[in-house]
Amino acid sequence: MNKKKVLLCLLVFIFSYFHFESYSYANINVSKISRAVLNIKDISGFNYNVYFFAPEEIKSDYYFCGGGDDKVYVGDYTFAIQKQGQKKISMTPIILKGFPYNETQKSVFPIKSKLYPDLITVSLEIDCNTKVGYLYYVSKGKLVPLNSSLNYVFPPRFNQKNQIETMNYNNAEDLPWILSTYVLDLKSNSLKFLNNKSFSFEQGQKMVENW
Repeated sequence: MNKKKVLLCLLVFIFSYFHFESYSYANINVSKISRAVLNIKDISGFNYNVYFFAPEEIKSDYYFCGGGDDKVYVGDYTFAIQKQGQKKISMTPIILKGFPYNETQKSVFPIKSKLYPDLITVSLEIDCNTKVGYLYYVSKGKLVPLNSSLNYVFPPRFNQKNQIETMNYNNAEDLPWILSTYVLDLKSNSLKFLNNKSFSFEQGQKMVENW
């Protein structure tokens, strides 16, 4: 009899725990508290709203190199997805714990493509100028992380050949500006590096003016 009571209590606890976990965002207005709301085309060409938010945030002085005027918030950020034209908003299992979201510099942004699904970039500062971007896309209502990330000074973009480009800067080189090109390989769920091209300071400045 005691064993039955223990088992019953355990089952009640497990049910209550998973019920709480499943509905922990039920009372949150996701669209209202989101730091970023992105219009994203998925792998099949359908449009989705992707929400990036944290249930709780704290304002932070997290910044590099004199960026004290930036508005930065730290929290356990996650994503929610909503197919456009539908009311249902689905949570994703992705949680970025202690993530510093830079509201001023827009740490989360889309990379639009005509051929491929749009990509979502979640960026973190590495140093004064350089960021690393972690990439995601939407497939069948799920948010899928790429197995590749990108370092950049100027943010990734698709060029006219549907290749992904980034611009980096290394002031120790005679040709400091570096244009890196990649192709998106959905079969391997990664980026394939194509090439680097280096440019003088003046050439690079002209390029990034129209970036």
